[in-house]
Amino acid sequence: MAPVLLTIFACALAAQLLQCSIAPSTAARTPSSAASSLSTYSSQFHQLSADSLFPNGTGVTRGDFPEGFLFGAITSSMKHEGAEYRDNKSENIWDSYARKDGASLDGALPGECANNYDFYKMDHRLLTGLGMNSYRFSIAWSRLFPDGSGEVNEVAIAHYNDVINDIISLGLIPMVTLWTQDHPQILEDRYGGALSDTFISDFANYAETCFKVFGDRVKYWITFDELNDWAGLGYATMQNPPGRCTSNIMGQFNYNYGQCPQGNSGTEPYQVGHHLLLAHAEAVDVYRTKYQPTQNGSIGFALWFRWSEPLTDSAEDIMAAQRATDFLVGWFMDPIFFGDYPKSMRELVGDRLPSFTDEELQKINGSLDFVGINIQTALYTFDTNFYLTQNETCYYLDWQANVTGYRDGIAIGVGDHDYAVPWSLKTTVEYMKDRYSNFPMYITQTGWGIEYDESEDTLEDDQRVEYFETYYTELVEAIREGANVKGVYAWSLLDGFEFNLGLQVRVGIFYVDDDYNRHARKSALWFKEMLFSNSTTSSAATTALL
Repeated sequence: MAPVLLTIFACALAAQLLQCSIAPSTAARTPSSAASSLSTYSSQFHQLSADSLFPNGTGVTRGDFPEGFLFGAITSSMKHEGAEYRDNKSENIWDSYARKDGASLDGALPGECANNYDFYKMDHRLLTGLGMNSYRFSIAWSRLFPDGSGEVNEVAIAHYNDVINDIISLGLIPMVTLWTQDHPQILEDRYGGALSDTFISDFANYAETCFKVFGDRVKYWITFDELNDWAGLGYATMQNPPGRCTSNIMGQFNYNYGQCPQGNSGTEPYQVGHHLLLAHAEAVDVYRTKYQPTQNGSIGFALWFRWSEPLTDSAEDIMAAQRATDFLVGWFMDPIFFGDYPKSMRELVGDRLPSFTDEELQKINGSLDFVGINIQTALYTFDTNFYLTQNETCYYLDWQANVTGYRDGIAIGVGDHDYAVPWSLKTTVEYMKDRYSNFPMYITQTGWGIEYDESEDTLEDDQRVEYFETYYTELVEAIREGANVKGVYAWSLLDGFEFNLGLQVRVGIFYVDDDYNRHARKSALWFKEMLFSNSTTSSAATTALL
């Protein structure tokens, strides 16, 4: 996810000043050692869940949701897998970018985090111990194809087969993501990554390999995660790789988007977004043509959705809020549902916005079986014409919308890196229901990051408990009012590398220490209590664990 822009650039500056580092153990661990630790975590669950931690209940229970609803948590290969150079894996773009000074708040590296690569069996059993019935994880393109394309890495095929087989053996339903800002760095070096249309065919080849090898067991595929967020942050700011932008543009929050060595903030985000959308459509076409008829799965993508609430009830601010949503979400949804980019984008971006050929539109049209929504927060939005004071074009300035966390001196929510705004989840779902004819939705990511302070008890995460209780309550209300939401995934199962925030902000419902031990936070126990209340599912897996 992307923090609000205030945090983006404050963190980049802080990283240069703090000069702090994270140095967890990098000693190799084996799946057997992870499995041998299961009894330890089982007893921890048993001991803590017996305490009266929630005397007022959990707010919602599993019985409040429809039958067959998917409850899960997330890990991603880039944030949690670790083992960045083992078993023939090559660097992905974050492996490379995180080594630049100031790339993350605390200097953490993706390969230092969580080690889900070795501990996957334990992590799967943590999920079943909570009563979850689904697991969203991602495959590392740079592990499957170290050269980006060409020869497949059979060691990686064997590893992910083991992962998927273990998930299935526990009765969990896998939802597999193919890209989480982690395509092989070699594709950037070779032809500029997603700036080139060669990326489309390389991604489709990688996706097809996954469909062919794993698709007999995977029924839910996500092509790209937060592609709409990355296209802007990677090509109009220095926050995310490849860190290309027009230098020294002042934008939302009155922050400088960075001094990039190269790039064009007024054209490259749109070019990259266009190629990502075409790559998605190409992969979907391959799946539907060759694999879906026999595998009977479904496919979609997951969008980052920060709700934009008008700062005032003026027509100008209401229109600005809609433009912000057009540029963030409609950018990728409208071509699929309505055959072109939003009208506001066409009018404001002009010929800098690519056009579709008839052949491309034919593939793009309807290229979703479901849409994933990653929703955490909201901001107030107000009308602003940045071009009155700046001459350089930029994706974020094109919105003609500025943002703030305050109205009349009162914050929109609580929080340091994102605001917790529970009503934003229901409002977002209702918008998607109305705008896109109540198309099937999954909340593919929602969760709460807390600044890590080793002097404090990180397991007592009452803020995160309140977040999940209030957000899931809003979700229940949206579903009762007709929203076609079929599942929700907590961000995240484990602490991991949170992009520019590194390990300084922890998001896991399980705390991961420097030796990769997992410790249940209170929020994990909230899920266990909530999901086993009024549960109609079998508790066999939990009985076996506890």
